[in-house]
Amino acid sequence: MAIKNYVRVDRVTGKVMGGRRSEETEIKRAFHKPTVWIEFEIQTKPSFNPATHKAVMSESHPDLSDLAIDVPPDTKRTRSWTIVALTTAEKNAIRDTKIDNTNNKMARIVEHILVKIATKNGVALEKSDFPAKVWTAVNARRALRGESPV
Repeated sequence: MAIKNYVRVDRVTGKVMGGRRSEETEIKRAFHKPTVWIEFEIQTKPSFNPATHKAVMSESHPDLSDLAIDVPPDTKRTRSWTIVALTTAEKNAIRDTKIDNTNNKMARIVEHILVKIATKNGVALEKSDFPAKVWTAVNARRALRGESPV
C-alpha cells in the first residue's frame, strides 16, 4: 500500500493542528471527534514562466465544523497552485534585482575604463580599446533596462 500524507484538523476552526503532518500507509481515524485526521493531497505545481507569472499556493478542505455530522472517510485537504501573471511592480523588482546582481561586474568594467583613460594620455577612447566581454556585460544590463545595445 502506498504511503499517504495526513493532517490533524480542528473541526471548529478548520486549522491544521500545530502544523503536524503524518506519513502512513493507513491511519486509524475517528471521524466523530472535535479533531480529525484527514488525508492531505499535494498536487503537482504546474510549469510556468517565472519571468511573467508566479505560482500561488492554497490549501483547502470541506467545512467540517458541524460536530453533529461525522466527517466522511474520503475527506481530503488539498494543496493546489494557481498560476497568475506578475504585476508590473513585481516584474520591475525582478529586473532591478538582475541589474543589482551585475553591480560587481560593472564596477570592474568602470575600473577598466578608468585605467584606459589614465594610460591613453588624453587620446580619445574607442570601442575597440575594450574587450568584447566588456561590451557583452554592458549590453546585457542595457537590455534589462530596455535600452538598445552599444
